[in-house]
Amino acid sequence: MKKLAIVATNICVACGVCVKSCPKGAVSIWRGCYAVVNDAACVGCGLCAKACPAGCIHVRERSGAR
Repeated sequence: MKKLAIVATNICVACGVCVKSCPKGAVSIWRGCYAVVNDAACVGCGLCAKACPAGCIHVRERSGAR
């Protein structure tokens, strides 16, 4: 099953480290508030989760039939 990065928006400080670490450009900062992941572009590699200094990104199994 494919994986997807999930952001805990209540913990994210919008530092942008995850944006720079994503090889697919799937992560962006929404209105300077927190990171968001484009589900269609995310390949679930986990590089953003490893780079996140706040530890607010986790990689989980995708739900649904993708």
